[in-house]
Amino acid sequence: MKMNPWTLSVLLLLAGPLGADPDWHVEYPDSFCVVEGSTATIPCSFTHPAVHKRTGPVVERAERVVWCHSNKYCSEPNVYDSSNVRADSRFRYLGDLDGNCTLKIIKTVKRDAARYRFRFETNVEGYTGLRGVRVNVTNGEDVKVRSSVTDHVVKEGGQVTLTCTSACSFHQLDVHWYRKGHALSEKGPALHLSSLTNDDTGNYTCSLDSSKQKTSAPWSLIVVVDEGRYARRVAVPVVSVVLAVVLLLLAGLVFAKRRHAQKKASEVIQKQEVNCKQEAVGASEEVSYSTVHFKRNSSRSAPGPEHEIVYSEVVH
Repeated sequence: MKMNPWTLSVLLLLAGPLGADPDWHVEYPDSFCVVEGSTATIPCSFTHPAVHKRTGPVVERAERVVWCHSNKYCSEPNVYDSSNVRADSRFRYLGDLDGNCTLKIIKTVKRDAARYRFRFETNVEGYTGLRGVRVNVTNGEDVKVRSSVTDHVVKEGGQVTLTCTSACSFHQLDVHWYRKGHALSEKGPALHLSSLTNDDTGNYTCSLDSSKQKTSAPWSLIVVVDEGRYARRVAVPVVSVVLAVVLLLLAGLVFAKRRHAQKKASEVIQKQEVNCKQEAVGASEEVSYSTVHFKRNSSRSAPGPEHEIVYSEVVH
């Protein structure tokens, strides 16, 4: 059967390079949901066979990668083209030239809804993943916060996981979280809160972009005190205070006993000193002194009866 050149060209594009291994392949999801105004990442991977040369099989890298939509063979214009810097800047290529063809769409709009295809070209041939991935853009009005707990009240020290949900699957969407209107550092479809304290109490919301245009209704979290935990927390300082008081009383008792012993010893020493002084005074009083005074006549006449020896004083 004869085949015209145009038909042959189409078949080559569909099947890949002529005579090539069936390993020419592009893999992406069948469809992908994006919320208008959000940023989404479309996962993608590609493979191609080794080129057989005299020296053996050699793996060739892609030299050009292209993302297009509403264009079956990725001819101009394209949303991303590695060889064309004028492509739409909202579409960013996160992949490489070796097998990763992930595409990021920033701040999606309604017109971004389309079927996207990826094409890569080596120095030998090129290949387009004709199946493509269908991107659906929704308005995101049904953005909600769901919780891992059925009740809004959680005990202190517990944990909870909040999930931002919508009509789309959020595993590839950028999600911003807020508590009491203030942005949190955590990003992603799930917010994990553990070791809860009273500071975690408040209204939580999630948004699909930093402008808060697609924001969920608030979800209220109330963290209450765990009575058992509170009792243990209060008991520890009370026991510490009691032990401190007991130690102070023991220290005061020991100090008082030492002071009493020192005072008693001092009194004994003073009493001994007094006894020694009294004994010294008693010994000195036993000494006797005698004084004799003689009265004589001034004349040298012979003594007579009138001359009497007068003992004026005798002192013992």
